[in-house]
Amino acid sequence: MSLAQQLYEGVELGPAGATGLITYHRTDSVSIAKSARLEAAKFIKETFGTNYLPDRPPVYKTKNSLAQEAHEAIRPTSVLRTPES
Repeated sequence: MSLAQQLYEGVELGPAGATGLITYHRTDSVSIAKSARLEAAKFIKETFGTNYLPDRPPVYKTKNSLAQEAHEAIRPTSVLRTPES
C-alpha cells in the first residue's frame, strides 16, 4: 500500500518535478473516466492496430454492495507516459 501511495503522490520525472503515476488507489470502483478510456483506445490503435480494440468498451459491474466507489478505478494517469518517454 505504501508503494501505491508513492505512485499516487508522485515520483520525480526530471525537470517537470513530481508527477502522480496512478489515480487514487483506495477505491473498489470498476469505472474508468471516458477521457482515460479514449486515450487508451487511441494509444492501442496507434501502437498495435485496430485488431486489438473491442467493438464496444467492456462494461463491468460492482460485485460488492459495500464497495467504495467515490473514485474511479485504479489506473495509470496517462497511458502515454511510458518508461521510454
